[in-house]
Order: sequence, then C-alpha cells, then structure tokens
Amino acid sequence: MKVWMRVRRDKEMNLDVPHSINIATAMYGFRELGAEIVPYYFIDEIEEQIGSDDIVLDYIEQCQWVFKKFGHPTYLDCYPERLKPFLKRKIWRDTINSFSSNEEKWSAGYFIKPVKDKAFTGKIIRNTADLIGCGNSMEDYEILVSEPIDILAEWRCFIMYDRIIDVRPYGSVSDLNYQGYRYHYDEEFLDELMTEFRKWPDRPAACSIDICYCKDGQSRMVESNDAYALGCYGLPSLLYAKFISARWSQIFEREDEYHF
Repeated sequence: MKVWMRVRRDKEMNLDVPHSINIATAMYGFRELGAEIVPYYFIDEIEEQIGSDDIVLDYIEQCQWVFKKFGHPTYLDCYPERLKPFLKRKIWRDTINSFSSNEEKWSAGYFIKPVKDKAFTGKIIRNTADLIGCGNSMEDYEILVSEPIDILAEWRCFIMYDRIIDVRPYGSVSDLNYQGYRYHYDEEFLDELMTEFRKWPDRPAACSIDICYCKDGQSRMVESNDAYALGCYGLPSLLYAKFISARWSQIFEREDEYHF
C-alpha cells in the first residue's frame, strides 16, 4: 500500500511541499503510521501507478476520479434521510437557473448549495449579487435549498467507526465579531443524533456531521460531509490519517490496515 501525496514547488524555499495544509496534516499522520508516502505534482502523472490498495491525498475532483477509475463512484447525501428530524427546517431541491431567475426565490434569504460536491460554496442568497459564482454557463446545477437559520455557534463532529473522535469549532471563527466561544453544543442532542446515525444502513465509516446552536435556542444538524472531502479543522494528524484511511478502505471494500 502507498499513500500518494500531491505536492507543489515552493520557489522561496526551493523545495517541494504538500499542496495544502490538509494534505500536510494527513502526511504527518501517515508518516507516524509508517506508510510509504510518494509525492507527485499532477494526478495524471501517476494514473498507471495507483493501485486499488492505495490512498491518494488530493482534492475532491481528483479523489473522485480515482474512485471511478477502480469502479467505486461514491456519493454521500449531506442531508441523510435517517437524520432529517435533526435538521429542524425544510430542505428541497431546485436548479440554479430556476432559482436565479425567480425573484421570489433569490430574495427570500434561502441557503443554497450544489448537489454536486463543491461545485460552488453554499451560502445564503438575499440578492442578485449573492448569486455571483453560484452558476455555470455550461451546466444548470441541481441545488439544495433550505430555510435559513440564525446560527450563533457551529461545530464539526468527526465520526469514525460509529463514534465521535473529536468536535471542533467551525464557522466564522476568523470573523472579528465571532462570539461562538460563549456557547457550547448540546451533548444530549448529539447523543440522540449518534443513536440514529448508527441505525443508518449505508452510513460511512468516516464522515463529519456539523451541528449548531441557533438564536431561537435550538440545536440543529447543519449537514454531513464525506471524509475524503474534508479539511482537518485542527484534528490531530494521526487521527486525521486514520479518518481518511477508514473511508478509503470502505469505498474500496478492503480491510483498513490502520484500524487499530
């Protein structure tokens, strides 16, 4: 088994470095695990060398390409049916063209995100300016639309093999007006959510579930995300590497050699 790591050339230091902080964090973790780590610049350079037992540390599109190459295309519903009661808001499907051409929709303050992974960054739409960057002249993206919620604090829960391995602050922590430190997530809400999560038949071996505390005093689930498509958000490098390995192993239907 090899761990392929995307790198870039740092001209100031005149050396190759991991392509992102997340790739760097995963690299440190896999190094602690004793993995063979092989750097590369572009995915097409290693197309014929990647094996079905390997892991590739790259961005979403490149990882999805690897999954498809070996016949394992994957998609994780960010609002899984089993967990919908914890959303506590209405969510429905639309297309970006239908949404952007209807003033009643784009002026209502709805939150939208693409069904296609990371086609654009989800956000609240209140006017036409907010729609900039949400479309593609070549594709009428299918989108998920949800009623807006007034979030006071948000957390990312990292789940691996049916247990939470960490809960990290998430959201506008770089905002000078951020006051999320004033709040704490509801442990009972999270316990109830995890009880239902374990009943989800096709649940991922590793994923995140984002939760929040809202101005109306309620805790809500925000969304779930697949492990291969997540940043580390302060998760220790060793745990982050195991987290990635768990999901890659499940997708490829193989034993997770780092599950210890």
